[in-house]
Amino acid sequence: MPFRFCPACGVREIVFEHGKRFRCAACGFLYFHNVATAAGAVIESDGRLVFIVRAMDPAKGLLALPGGFVDPGERAEDAVLRECREEIGWEPESLEFLASFPNRYEFGNVMYNTCDFFFLARVEGLSEADFRLDPGEAAGVRFIRPEDLSPDELAFDSTRRAIEVYQALLKLQ
Repeated sequence: MPFRFCPACGVREIVFEHGKRFRCAACGFLYFHNVATAAGAVIESDGRLVFIVRAMDPAKGLLALPGGFVDPGERAEDAVLRECREEIGWEPESLEFLASFPNRYEFGNVMYNTCDFFFLARVEGLSEADFRLDPGEAAGVRFIRPEDLSPDELAFDSTRRAIEVYQALLKLQ
């Protein structure tokens, strides 16, 4: 629990209720620990998908899609473009909405419930040379054909689910 004392009155009587709010029994202070929004890019190039190797926890060393948290006042579409620029030094020219899924993300001993939005970008001819990785975010980049991807290699459940939607979309084409 991130609060040990009430931020309003300082007593130790703060409790976490219903998996979403903190309430102080002494003064009635309420803090809603709402869902955080994240956005990721499923980048397809020449039949392969682009993954980063996570450089930090959670899930350091596992594969993830370029993406991250949406800043206050930012659209999910703008967030995924910003995150692509920050993590891989490249951004797609166009995106189409793919899917959204709930997820859980632990950071700093706090468990965040998230809603992860995924966008599809189709770009021909990408290679590792097109990217300038931020070493604090990405320890590497991998191009993987969807059929060669092992779900155990993926950092987050929502990413697994987004890849499943992508694979189902391929079957319809």
